Amino acid sequence: MIFSEDANSFSLTANPLKSKEQLNNGLWLVLVGVHETPPHIALVYSEKYYSLSAKKVDCGTSVERFFGVLERKQIPALFVRIQSDNFIAGKEPIPAIIAKNYNDLTLLGNSSQTCLSPIKQFFKENVSGEFETINYVYELLALAQNKNLLIECLSLYFEAAIAKSIITLPKYTMAQIRNRIDQLAQQTAH
Repeated sequence: MIFSEDANSFSLTANPLKSKEQLNNGLWLVLVGVHETPPHIALVYSEKYYSLSAKKVDCGTSVERFFGVLERKQIPALFVRIQSDNFIAGKEPIPAIIAKNYNDLTLLGNSSQTCLSPIKQFFKENVSGEFETINYVYELLALAQNKNLLIECLSLYFEAAIAKSIITLPKYTMAQIRNRIDQLAQQTAH
């Protein structure tokens, strides 16, 4: 079992990321800056990074560029590989479907959107309508595990990440998400 939770926290069983090439194949849910509450949530698919934040929208940015930032700032991150073979995607390739969810987005700020919004939409459209009701990454992970979609979790920049370990993060509220977005939007404005 990769994911577990209790009333106040959620945990992921992770192995250390040995090389960024491990992320070259498949769909990865990324929790960035897990030392902060709440963490930033993004996707990686086929060497491309997809993210919505108060600073910018990344729609198919090179994973190399994303990793450059992680390495330079030593930002702790978790990468959860998602089983995507049975997605409803149909004839359209997954990168095109992900891009559709990110293409027309505006920066986070004075809207109800969060960094999870396009990911939630992607899962709702391609896995199950049940994903429409989620508001937090720990709800997404619980539902994904319930549907046997979690394959593995890899960690980057964790002190204990020498071997397989359980990484526990606090649960958070929508107020904490809004405060974090407002904080980042103000930094971007200056």
